[in-house]
Amino acid sequence: MSIPRTALIADPQPMFRAGLAAALRRAGIEVVAEASTTLAAVTAATRLRPGICVLDGSLPGGTLAATKRISALSPDMLVVVLGPADDDELLVASVRAGASGYLPRSTSVRGLARALDAVFDGSAAITRTGVTALVRELRTGGRQRSRINGASVSLTEREARVAELLRDGLDTGEIAEELGVSPVTVRRHLGSISQKVGADGRSSLLRVLRAG
Repeated sequence: MSIPRTALIADPQPMFRAGLAAALRRAGIEVVAEASTTLAAVTAATRLRPGICVLDGSLPGGTLAATKRISALSPDMLVVVLGPADDDELLVASVRAGASGYLPRSTSVRGLARALDAVFDGSAAITRTGVTALVRELRTGGRQRSRINGASVSLTEREARVAELLRDGLDTGEIAEELGVSPVTVRRHLGSISQKVGADGRSSLLRVLRAG
């Protein structure tokens, strides 16, 4: 079954969507829908069945949820996630959710158009550093057990490091600088850790971390 050269773009920024849509059309890819939220993206994908869906990594409603739901609609429907270049864990999670690729949000619209054109031809849209992250994940499983407040919790290597720095008193900006990542990435890790340990917010998480 051939994949139609049509695309859905889901991104909260109208200017970015417009620029990418124009680049895709120049590459011979018809943009059949644009969306700004997970719900809108999934609804459009269900109705229009585009060949590829391009999803922003911080899509309101959850990018990973959108990736899973869209991928479940049809095994032939492609998904590419655009996220922070430094977020290896989002990259791995996106691929696990069914994405055919993960590209830095900072990639030029022309570069994205070329990459998506290659995806239609069967290539994976992943940078060299992204491939390295995937290989590391396959080799190690990417997770470790940590004792937090008397309980054994499964954290990724990066989550464990973020938890350690938070416990040492660093704020979000300082953690980001220490790890060489963006504050958005740090906040995503903190949210994941909080969910795993049952903490409600940063202050609650800090108390849990220092308790055990």
